[in-house]
Amino acid sequence: FIASAPTLFPAEYVQEFQNCFDRAPPVPFEEIQSILRKELGRPIESVYEYVDPTPLASASIAQVHGARLKGSQEDVVIKVLKPGIEDILVADLNFVYVVARIIEFLNPEISRTSL
Repeated sequence: FIASAPTLFPAEYVQEFQNCFDRAPPVPFEEIQSILRKELGRPIESVYEYVDPTPLASASIAQVHGARLKGSQEDVVIKVLKPGIEDILVADLNFVYVVARIIEFLNPEISRTSL
């Protein structure tokens, strides 16, 4: 929340929290494979010739893997949401909503802003 709200927090806090966006530890590839199988609804090998087990990037919400499509041999990237992230995002958004409502209650003028 802090990283995404530069107008509400001091710049040094925003900058530090923005580091969390792209410096998160990766999820083990076995979990990524499991998520891909579930999302595809079929074996990974039926869609991809190859999926690189080493992520190109890993952030707080998702990580990205290089892959090659089966058939066309086209190189692509796959962005995979990290396990359990949906629950975290819902909780975060609920928190932001409650805070915004409290701020609007305390200062009705703020409801005219984009908060």
